[in-house]
Amino acid sequence: MVEDDPALLAWRCEHTGLPLWPQIRTVFLRMLMSDRLYGSELAGVPAKVPPVRAALTLARSAVHNLHQLATRRVRADVCIFGDGVGDLWMQGRWFNRLVDHFVAVEPERTLVVADQFEWRWPFPRACGRWLLHAPLQARLSVQGRLARSARRSQASELVAHVVQHAHHHLQWRPGAEREHRLVEMLAAKWAMLPQQLAAYERLLRAVRPRVLLVGAACYGPAAALIAAARRLGIVTAEYQHGAISAGHDGYNFAPAVLADAGYRETLPHHFLAYGRWWAEQINAPVAKVAVGHPHRSEQLARIAAMATKPTARKDLLILSDGVEFGLYLRLAQHLRGTAREAGLHLRLRPHPLERARVASLAAGELTGISIDLEPDLYTSLRQALVLVSEVSTGLFEAVGLVPRILLWDTPKARFGYPVHPFQTFTDADSLAALLRGKEAPPPRPLDAESIWAGGWRDNYRSFLAACGVA
Repeated sequence: MVEDDPALLAWRCEHTGLPLWPQIRTVFLRMLMSDRLYGSELAGVPAKVPPVRAALTLARSAVHNLHQLATRRVRADVCIFGDGVGDLWMQGRWFNRLVDHFVAVEPERTLVVADQFEWRWPFPRACGRWLLHAPLQARLSVQGRLARSARRSQASELVAHVVQHAHHHLQWRPGAEREHRLVEMLAAKWAMLPQQLAAYERLLRAVRPRVLLVGAACYGPAAALIAAARRLGIVTAEYQHGAISAGHDGYNFAPAVLADAGYRETLPHHFLAYGRWWAEQINAPVAKVAVGHPHRSEQLARIAAMATKPTARKDLLILSDGVEFGLYLRLAQHLRGTAREAGLHLRLRPHPLERARVASLAAGELTGISIDLEPDLYTSLRQALVLVSEVSTGLFEAVGLVPRILLWDTPKARFGYPVHPFQTFTDADSLAALLRGKEAPPPRPLDAESIWAGGWRDNYRSFLAACGVA
């Protein structure tokens, strides 16, 4: 494996002692995966945001944070770092499906520090106290960019080393343009790492949490935050935010990484999994705790309470993966006739990261296809008779809800989900045959409890109590 190389981990920031490989690990590995498994870069193309809107939101965020700090509204036993991509507009307020359920368990003792999605102003909130991450991120980013020239030569050495290692083992190189991008990225991140670590230590001293929960904490960008918390004696945990598997780059590491104490300092103590099945898929050196999926549980309870009679299911729902929307559009176009013959309403659901781009599609491309922009996935699942996807969390979220779940068997899917409980198809024609009823017996499904642990509130409270938050 590319990172099974102790020499790679020898590059460390001399001021913080932190390894530098986490700063570009995910980006590098996803460049490799893009070329081997995808038709486009995994990072995707971010939606364009008007600069004026970004500047105004940044200024408002800074003022909001100063007010919170001045009024001492930041002390909390639990601090959660989250992402605005999980925000849903519900009853006139924003509710974050990833973190606000946890907040609601201990609202007076919890503080959220949130990234903003597409520079959207995330207020009013449904619950809890919020700081906004953007002012700190912007300041550190500017510092890194201004100082990166001093680190460019050293960053180039590390990137050249890992590129050579990848070429030796896999006969793959990212190419000159992407290699240059990696060098610039690493130089900037390296330059700002001492200030970043110090800034997070100051923030955490102001909040004084016993527990820090961080989304995507194992990926690398949160390395300084996790290290700062560990050095202050704060228990750290990542809450699961999507599908993971034995093929997921964010949660599976080479032996050299697992053996490195310095790298482990950048990873959380715990991983709060949806269920034990997910925890069994990863080798990250973290304590796995099966907590459950709060949003799924709450939405199912809400739907059950609202339902007066069974819903007439008629949708063939296709889920995009957030990277290759065009691929799923072509699949939907191929299935238009089959869906019509089967009496199915064909719906194509973009990933939240793709919604802004999907709006530009020409009407002709969508003839016979509805774009599903329903904010909450579970409302869409309630209408689906058949669900189709390749590497989406929605495949698993549909377990127990959608009568037929079909996984597109591709190299990407086999890499991402080497173990799964779903019936498969290989191409549009084989999927059409399945929809017409020419099917093989489906594989035996997994026990739903192993995927979705029940009693998430009690499980979460027990975790907090074990961390000293009683």
